[in-house]
Amino acid sequence: MKKFLIAVPLLALLPGCLEGTESATTYNSSGGTSMGTVIPRSDGGYALTFSAQGNSCSATFTNVRPGETELSPVTCTGPGSGNATMVYASDGSPDRVTFGGLGIGSGTLVF
Repeated sequence: MKKFLIAVPLLALLPGCLEGTESATTYNSSGGTSMGTVIPRSDGGYALTFSAQGNSCSATFTNVRPGETELSPVTCTGPGSGNATMVYASDGSPDRVTFGGLGIGSGTLVF
């Protein structure tokens, strides 16, 4: 029973297990692919995590406006940095994110 109690919270962290969590893969302009996940935040915004050129990167979006865009700085674990633009669908859900910057290349994750 203890193993089950430990496994359930861990499963919730996997992409697609939390309601509203979406994942995508795209080609990176610097070569290879980038994978990203958008996770709903408790404040109504979204958190983005993605891999790019060996970096693990993240951005936070807090100004959700259906049918509009939002720009956010990207923070990475390595030397990369840049910006990401979230495009919201008409219902306010994430439609796609375009990222770009130094050391991370660029790409568009379509959810």
